[in-house]
Amino acid sequence: MLELKDVSKFYYNKGMITSGFTKVNLELKIGEFVAITGESGSGKSTLLNVISGLDSYEEGEMYINGNETSHYTEKNFEDYRRKYIANIFQSFNLVNNTKIINLLVISMLFKELDSPFLNELEQDGFEKILSTFIKNASSDHNSIERLVVHAIKKYTGE
Repeated sequence: MLELKDVSKFYYNKGMITSGFTKVNLELKIGEFVAITGESGSGKSTLLNVISGLDSYEEGEMYINGNETSHYTEKNFEDYRRKYIANIFQSFNLVNNTKIINLLVISMLFKELDSPFLNELEQDGFEKILSTFIKNASSDHNSIERLVVHAIKKYTGE
């Protein structure tokens, strides 16, 4: 599904070139579980941003379902992320002063879930449960993700 061949990412600042990562070769299949490990500053987040189409790469080739991506537009990457990618960021990246149910609505619009699902979430008090959970979870992103995934599976029957 996803293949990187000698992919490199560089940053340019005031005439200096810094490597985000260099000549990465990687093949990922749908459903495969992979851990990317390394020291702080070694390029893990940069690699994930390139893989997810949030950042560009300067050298090499990246293939999505056998299609080379150097010609991809932002729209192509948006479609790719909508269909295949789910990012869990190191910080919450939530919009301040917005109800969590509204953030879920925005997310689900991108995933094309229907509004009856959202109405059920609202009626079941999911907003209150999730708000309380997030306040108590501090930075436990995995727990928050599990809670959201559990709620989605409950209501969609997946």
